[in-house]
Amino acid sequence: MKKIECKNIFRAIVFLCLIQYSQAKPEYAKNGMVVSSSRLASEAGVNILKKGGNAIDAAVATGFALAVTYPQAGNIGGGGFLVAHMAYGESFSLDFREMAPSMAHRDMYLDDS
Repeated sequence: MKKIECKNIFRAIVFLCLIQYSQAKPEYAKNGMVVSSSRLASEAGVNILKKGGNAIDAAVATGFALAVTYPQAGNIGGGGFLVAHMAYGESFSLDFREMAPSMAHRDMYLDDS
């Protein structure tokens, strides 16, 4: 009985150690940061910042690059939401979700069969 308990305690300790070391440490940046699921797309956003673009410019560039490097995550024809806080203190949100044409109806793409 004690042998089984020791094995379980050992397993629990190993599991907890693995969890602790598997978590990434936070990264910090002074002038901005671009993060995405694709290194190449993130680099596109960073290049925009280096050329004087703002965070929104970088986000748009990263999104367009993701359409090429990671198309299953979304694409140019897709929609989304943007929440931004501008340098002059104003915050705003933009809803650019995709919409059906105004004349669309439930049976629009059904045929007679």
